[in-house]
Amino acid sequence: LVRWHESYLLRPDAGHIPVSNLYEVFILFLVITALMYLYYEGRFAVQKLGGFVFSFMAIVVGFVLWYSVSREAHAIQPLIPALQSWWMKIHVPANFIGYGAFCIAAMLGIAELLALRKEDAGKKSWLPHSQVIEEVMYKAIAVGFLFFTIATILGALWAADAWGRYWSWDPKETWAFIVWLNYAIWLHLRLVAGWRGKVLAWWAVIGLVITAFAFIGVNMFLSGLHSYGTL
Repeated sequence: LVRWHESYLLRPDAGHIPVSNLYEVFILFLVITALMYLYYEGRFAVQKLGGFVFSFMAIVVGFVLWYSVSREAHAIQPLIPALQSWWMKIHVPANFIGYGAFCIAAMLGIAELLALRKEDAGKKSWLPHSQVIEEVMYKAIAVGFLFFTIATILGALWAADAWGRYWSWDPKETWAFIVWLNYAIWLHLRLVAGWRGKVLAWWAVIGLVITAFAFIGVNMFLSGLHSYGTL
């Protein structure tokens, strides 16, 4: 919020919501992830899972600090023409609600695997029961999938407005579809096929790799219409 305000102080004609480059969306990602986890922690009383989620976030914070110092990424820049659209204000936040939820689910997947290991060995675990962890993980993925679907639809509408076509199989679009398909299958297996336990936990953990590549890997290794921020 401070950065958003300061963008107008520095450039009244170029102030913008801070979601236009990797540095800014990393900050948005951290805020969204923290708020979402705190909600689930309060809703399900699973305070002991905070160590998994916030340890992951601490690593991200370390990366953001490095990125800021080494690349001076914290400098507020005017928007490039392609991003001067009100679509950005709704498409990007919706996208990162999905990313945040999927990352929470991955950390809960690790916690569930540890809890299952203790339960299978007949030992008492300091973690909540694995079924409770999986329920929270399911809720996170369900919410993330909903918002990621909305973000994808909004992105298609923005693409039609900006480029004259809804979908072009740009690398970012392609990997967004892969992420969406990954969690669509996860939800199908749980809700329709009735899968539970280790398979879904591992699936959520591996999903973090897919999500991370869609988030930053595309910017690092691929180029396309969405190449607005690089490492």
